[in-house]
Amino acid sequence: MSYPPPPGGPGGAYPQGQGGWTPPPPPPQQPQPQPQPGGVPYPPQARPGPGPSHYGYPPQPPTTAPGWHTAPHPPYPQQHHPGGGGGGGGQGGGDRDSGSGLKKVVIGVVVLAVLAVLGIGGLAAYQALGDDALPTAAGGAQGEQLLSPHDIEELLDGRSQALKSGDEDTYLAPFAGDAKDTQKNLFENLRKIPFAQAEYSVLKTTGTGTDEYGDGATVALDVAFVHKIQDVDVRPVSEWYRWIIKRESKDAEPRITRVGPAPGAYGAKSYVFYPAPWDLYEDMHVVKKAHTLTISDKKYAGDTDRYAPYIEKAAKDDIELWKANGPEGTETPTGFVTVLEPGRKTYSSLYGSQSVAWEAGQSVAMPTFDAGFGGDEKDLQYGGARVKMDMSGSRFTNAAYWPKLVQEISHHEFAHAIVQPLEAASGGFAADSSTRWWVVEGFADYVAFRFDSELGAWTVRNDVTGKDFSGELPTDPGAGDEVSTNYTVSYLAIRFMAEKNGEAAALRFVTDQYRHPGQLDRQLRTATGMGENDFQAAWASYVRSHS
Repeated sequence: MSYPPPPGGPGGAYPQGQGGWTPPPPPPQQPQPQPQPGGVPYPPQARPGPGPSHYGYPPQPPTTAPGWHTAPHPPYPQQHHPGGGGGGGGQGGGDRDSGSGLKKVVIGVVVLAVLAVLGIGGLAAYQALGDDALPTAAGGAQGEQLLSPHDIEELLDGRSQALKSGDEDTYLAPFAGDAKDTQKNLFENLRKIPFAQAEYSVLKTTGTGTDEYGDGATVALDVAFVHKIQDVDVRPVSEWYRWIIKRESKDAEPRITRVGPAPGAYGAKSYVFYPAPWDLYEDMHVVKKAHTLTISDKKYAGDTDRYAPYIEKAAKDDIELWKANGPEGTETPTGFVTVLEPGRKTYSSLYGSQSVAWEAGQSVAMPTFDAGFGGDEKDLQYGGARVKMDMSGSRFTNAAYWPKLVQEISHHEFAHAIVQPLEAASGGFAADSSTRWWVVEGFADYVAFRFDSELGAWTVRNDVTGKDFSGELPTDPGAGDEVSTNYTVSYLAIRFMAEKNGEAAALRFVTDQYRHPGQLDRQLRTATGMGENDFQAAWASYVRSHS
């Protein structure tokens, strides 16, 4: 979702107070953990909403005075799951209802299919076939078995153990040619991340593993890199690769000759969550702070170091807000990963998520790798999220106001990330089976503007005053001029709720709506004392009173 134009600049109408607004100094630096074998444990600390979120570019500040005179700008649409993540503005692009429906179809298939492989224990399903049951070529003629399930299991387990111990030579030993070079970069990048869990697991093997014609055996192995970043992920998530494995003879060691993304999960490349930043950057720069990992290419280290304290401040704010007023007993992250990337092509490729041309940021929801799909709240659909931001956008380049605007986009995206794991694990395709768009986007904007009330007030004046208003809660971003208005009136819905019965009631409502999206009327009665129709009428009156 794109926010309104950044305040300030020549002729800017943003209220500045006496002497104008001075960017605050960066928060005090915290002692940083030092690398240790197997990855540094992320320090324990006290993700936007469903699907990837598209955070849109605001127009550049106008140069005419007085005040802002810019055409309406589209907010970042809700992302389609599971190719992106984050909620509301921060979550995904396009129509949220259609995106959520696609998400539920695909995630259901993916989870059930993965369970078919993993539900009886890693390679067990593969091994259950037995060597004799593996397919063969040449009309069923049985050649010499060169790549057995046991060989493949050893190959994967060896990479997992070497990554954990930090033994680079052992990790790289089976790789050959260009694959060895890319995996060397990958290994060194992965060692910069504080994983609580990091291991490889088989998804699918294509090929016989037998030497039918005397020229060795080759298989294509689809591999899940199953990982859990300390304090960022509440469940393990995964990225899918394809390894081409060749073994010349029984006397030769298996070699991994090619590595790339899995060709697609059930027909869609976006569901393999490739590439992650550790795949893209020859030297990945990571700024570790108490609640954040901020990542970029090493060549942008200076800019990343400058932005990281403000990203950390936003993360701390959001986490403390949820800790103080959020419902008890929710599994939510206590840290966030943010990738800063100024190259549009590279930014758009991150995590294979969908994006739109004006998008400034996105929170990509990461499905839980081994969750069930039976509707039990403990079987979470999403284990975490990955936030990415376009560092070339005006929020980062605005000379006067970038500290405020970097915190604004971060507050919004991290709000999505916090509640994403709460989304209902049950399937369903009815209109009320997904969290309402206005709840997802309104909550993220509420959090962003809670920490910048002046910007919130300016946004209401810019997006509501004098604009057409239907009096109905929006179900999607809309198009053209209505998009900004739809995001802002959604923000006012959550703000109205918080003003009426307190912030804790509003956050409880958001939590309940994520968990049980089909019970909106009951949830509104609990939070406000009004059913859907009465709440909508009261909210519409509240919006008009601010226009």
